[in-house]
Amino acid sequence: MLILILAIVSLYILDRANKVALIHSRISQLQVFTLTLIKSDNDFFDLDVYNVNYFKTRTSTALELRDSMNKRIQAEIRAVRQQTRNKGYEVDINLDAIDSTLSVYNDKFVALEALVYRKGFKDDGMEGKMRWHAHKLEEESAGPGLVNVLFLRRHEKDFFLRHDTVYRNTFNRAAVKVMRDMARFHGDSTEARTHMLEYQRLFNELVNIQSQIGLSNKDGLRRELNELTSALSNQYFLLSEYSLRQSVQAQQNARLFYIAMLTGAVFFSLISGLWISRRLSEPIARLSSLVRMSIVHKKPGPIDFNVRHAANEINALTAAFNILMHQTNAQLKEIQSKSKLLKRKNRQLKKLNRELDNFLYSTAHDLRSPLTSLLGLINIMRYDNQQENLVVYFDMMEKSIQRSDAFIAQIVSFSKNKRLLIKPEQLDLYQLVEEVFEGHSFPAGNGRLTREIVIQEVTPFYSDRNRVTILLNNLISNAIRYSDPGKEQSYIKLFLTVNELEATVEVRDNGIGIGPEHIDKIFDMFYRASTDSKGSGLGLFVFHETLKRLKGQVRVTSTPGEGSSFFIILPNYYKTLEVPTASVTEKKALYEAS
Repeated sequence: MLILILAIVSLYILDRANKVALIHSRISQLQVFTLTLIKSDNDFFDLDVYNVNYFKTRTSTALELRDSMNKRIQAEIRAVRQQTRNKGYEVDINLDAIDSTLSVYNDKFVALEALVYRKGFKDDGMEGKMRWHAHKLEEESAGPGLVNVLFLRRHEKDFFLRHDTVYRNTFNRAAVKVMRDMARFHGDSTEARTHMLEYQRLFNELVNIQSQIGLSNKDGLRRELNELTSALSNQYFLLSEYSLRQSVQAQQNARLFYIAMLTGAVFFSLISGLWISRRLSEPIARLSSLVRMSIVHKKPGPIDFNVRHAANEINALTAAFNILMHQTNAQLKEIQSKSKLLKRKNRQLKKLNRELDNFLYSTAHDLRSPLTSLLGLINIMRYDNQQENLVVYFDMMEKSIQRSDAFIAQIVSFSKNKRLLIKPEQLDLYQLVEEVFEGHSFPAGNGRLTREIVIQEVTPFYSDRNRVTILLNNLISNAIRYSDPGKEQSYIKLFLTVNELEATVEVRDNGIGIGPEHIDKIFDMFYRASTDSKGSGLGLFVFHETLKRLKGQVRVTSTPGEGSSFFIILPNYYKTLEVPTASVTEKKALYEAS
């Protein structure tokens, strides 16, 4: 209702303000039309008094514009009168004054225009007739008489040039002298005397007409028109000032009305808000409190909600919440039952996992013992063998046993990585790297490899020795295993840098490389980047799991046919000796396994 009332009142005030603005605009337009009328009159006096076409047809652009503006001014005055009567504006006196002044102004202009047309220009009007008689007089005069006529013409031109009545008196005195000379030489009946009398008469009439028009802007009809123009300007100023005051007053009234309406709306909103809070908010607040209590205290039963004047929606909401609580309790019981089952299955799964780890660890150790015995027997057979053709078979048997032993060693490394906690200690990186390279002195292809080792230790490096050995062993063995036999020179470059926070290791080779489609998969279990791969597919998997156990990172770049580069970052426990510790469950499992 408030919005509707404000909308209606706003439309009313806006309409009133628009109408006030329209009246002010019409008054401004009326003033513009009047100024255009006065400008057209000035254009007439400046241009048309010298326009030959005007004196022949008595029509001009300025006069046509004047007539059009005069009609529009009268129509605009009537429109303003009609609008102001409906709105209670007291501008009739101002409009009457303007209308009366315009009427007098138009009468004066019409009289002045008639005098201008009667006066003429060049060969038209009285000026044309006067000049015709003057030319005839010049033709009839001879000797000393012509000189006097020329002096007479000079006084005429001086008057029309300077608009001074002195030249009129001088002209009349000279005319008497010319008439006297004509009578002495030609008598009173000559044609020259007739032209002289008409010339003098027309000149004096033109002087009278020019005096009525005004010898300057401060004389005659021109002065009266200027005074009327000033009066119109003052009357329009008063009318515009009154219209502006009315417009400002309308805006102020609208502003006050809006303030009053908004104040009333705010007051009414506060009262209605209090009433609504008592009728609606109180039941909602109580329902919310009961719901919160039932959730906090975990009361499974339905809510006992009874409030007078509660809305139907509140009762419906309470019933829906009771249904929801009943369904929630049923689901909670089901979740608790399944949670117990899940915990039991989880314990069984952990037990099986521990048993599998123990089995894997024990089996790997048990399998390595017969393999070691087989290698010893093969060596004995090499010394006792007298047949050269059996050497090849001994080599094949030895390689197969070594591959099996390497596979089992990787399984043992994987098992140790999962089972054993991290034990940081200070590592002698030079010795550790040398031991790894010595462990790979005998594989095929190692003899043609050159190695470059660069170690920079700003601080001592602390980490788990076994796991760091696994990492370096995998990287160096792969670089040896997958060297490119087709290259004249193969190399392995190892760069190791240590600071207080971390150690960075880069192993670079120029071997056969890895295809870009295999880079993201080389750390998967049993994945081989090539069918010609000599490994089991566990090496890089164990490498990656060991690196994750040490909280390290790895980045691999490789180009087929050019080589590979492994870049790893390992945390240095030099300062804090803080290491990722196993959970209670993992420690218990390690204890049981031991």
